Amino acid sequence: MRSEAGIALPMTLILMALLTALTVAFLAFTSTEPVIAANHMANAQARAIAESGVERALWALSKGETDPAANGALTDPLPGPVPAPYDGSQLVDLGVGQFKVTVANGPAVNERTIEAVGYVPNAANAIAVKKIETVVTKVKSVNPPCAVCAGGEAPNGATTAIRVGGSASISAANTGDNYCAGLTPSAATYSAGTVATNGNPNITGPSGGSAMMTGVPQSNFTTFLFSDADMAMLKSLAKANGTYYQGNQTWNSPPPNGLIFVDTPSGNPLSSNSPSSDLITVDIHGNWSQGWNGWLVVAGTIAISGNTTLSGLIYAQNDVDLHGAGGGSITGAVISTNRIDSQSTNVDTEDVGNAPISYNCRRVRDGGGFIPQGWFVKPGTYRDVAGTT
Repeated sequence: MRSEAGIALPMTLILMALLTALTVAFLAFTSTEPVIAANHMANAQARAIAESGVERALWALSKGETDPAANGALTDPLPGPVPAPYDGSQLVDLGVGQFKVTVANGPAVNERTIEAVGYVPNAANAIAVKKIETVVTKVKSVNPPCAVCAGGEAPNGATTAIRVGGSASISAANTGDNYCAGLTPSAATYSAGTVATNGNPNITGPSGGSAMMTGVPQSNFTTFLFSDADMAMLKSLAKANGTYYQGNQTWNSPPPNGLIFVDTPSGNPLSSNSPSSDLITVDIHGNWSQGWNGWLVVAGTIAISGNTTLSGLIYAQNDVDLHGAGGGSITGAVISTNRIDSQSTNVDTEDVGNAPISYNCRRVRDGGGFIPQGWFVKPGTYRDVAGTT
């Protein structure tokens, strides 16, 4: 009973069985790993091909802005029916795979939906299929008919006023490169209410236009104002760019060039029912002689003074107060919508110096070269979705 004779044989058999099992497992792995790797590669290729479909659609939409007659361009508004291959009816061959892409109108006038499906090696014999859906958008084309515009959203019964004083200078004259093709401004100052002057301001209107236009119907402002949907898009774009702020701001040096969005503390749209805590002011002063370019969009009031040189669009959903005691200038346009009240848009009413404002449609459109002009993916909408068609 205590003898160990013969133990070597069963131990050897057990070890051999274990080794055999391990060998079979390794052989199985070596046969399946290439298949798994090939599947991973095919899926990665299918996704990249679907992304190519999205890029193709973005190219077509952007080309439609700059060269509508170009072959393959998609114009705005989107033609109906949408031409192939952007209606999803045609497969585009990339050699390693194929994609089809569908472009349709989005939830807003400046949005399009894109669905792109990538196939590897082709749609007929696909071993990998990836679908991408996204919403693409473009920044609203703002073409203000004035250098200083006020009152487009004033409450019913309110009378907005633009007050210009001191030695302020407001000009909408054509200098040769400040008008957009086919667009001529209507006036230097453009108000839903009145325009009042004191001191010795210099207000120069466009040729054939007016220095001052008053009592302009609010409906005339619609084309160059931002709706709540527009503001939400600009907010998301500023967040993606790291140039989103909330609440009162005081800046004595320039923020980054580009789109600056200053929101209410609550993040809710500004309205006549907003609590007093949401009524904010962005105070800009100090030495900005090196200049700032872009769009400054504020869900509240903007106050500008000092030696501040700005180029692009200054847009306040409430009031604007401009004083140029230290010099500086604004090239582009200033818009205050007076959404909360009928307080004035003031330009040097304290007679403290010159605050030259020069209309420039080109600078407004592109923010001095820092606002994207083509179509781009709306932040937060790019996603893979289930589906094989």
